[in-house]
Amino acid sequence: MYTINELSWDFPNPHILKFQVIEDNIDILGHVNNKVYLDWSEAVSWDHSNLLGVSHEDFKKVKSACVVVRNKIEYLASLFLDDEIAISTWITQCDHKIKLSRLFQVIRIADNKTIFRSNVDYVCVSLENYKPRRMPDLFKKSYKVTTK
Repeated sequence: MYTINELSWDFPNPHILKFQVIEDNIDILGHVNNKVYLDWSEAVSWDHSNLLGVSHEDFKKVKSACVVVRNKIEYLASLFLDDEIAISTWITQCDHKIKLSRLFQVIRIADNKTIFRSNVDYVCVSLENYKPRRMPDLFKKSYKVTTK
């Protein structure tokens, strides 16, 4: 068993959450369902956003949010009941205008194996009309590249 600090992260400074695979995560094939990885990615993304200073309430205040426009996913192996995982995220790009990108990585803690990787592109949109808009100052200040 590895510790979180010993895991082979793609970049330094990962923002990490840990999960244990539960029965509800398992599909009819007996392994973690593909959509569960997206749920874990969303959870770590929101947690990271909060840490960076942007909460759910802030999205409402500035009437803006970053929404997924592209997701390149790699499923590299399977996870099974009771596996413990760590999922990390980093902001890999931000133009401080309209675009933001994140990388997500899931590692099985027992053997330090990367199971899942996802590169996600976001666009800032208005929560009033859901059209693209320039990032509010809060986003420009908070969303910086975290891979360094």
